[in-house]
Amino acid sequence: MPDTTPFPAAHNRRDPWQDRPDACVEYQLRTDAEADVLCRLLGLFAQLQLLPEALHMERLQDDLHISLRLPGISLHRAGVLAQKLRGLVCVWEVTWQHLDHSLVTEVA
Repeated sequence: MPDTTPFPAAHNRRDPWQDRPDACVEYQLRTDAEADVLCRLLGLFAQLQLLPEALHMERLQDDLHISLRLPGISLHRAGVLAQKLRGLVCVWEVTWQHLDHSLVTEVA
C-alpha cells in the first residue's frame, strides 16, 4: 500500500540577518517585454526558496514594469537579491525599498 503521509508544509527560508520579520521589501523592475521574463524572475526566487507576497506586471510598449513584494527579508539580503536581479540579461533597471516604516527607505 502506498505511503499517504502528507508532505510537510513549505517554509520560507529563514533570513539570519532579519531582525524585523514583519517588514517586507518592494522591488520595482523594468525589463524587456519578452514571454519568458516572469519565468526567469520567479525561477530566481524559487531557487532561493522565496515566495513573493504580491506581483504586478504591466506592459508598456517594449518594456515590462514589474513590482513585487517579499515579506520577512533583511536589508542585506534584499540588496544581494537586487544585484542578482540586475544580473539577468532581460532586466534593465531594479530599485527597491524596505517597507518597514520605522526605518529609513533604502534605494539601490
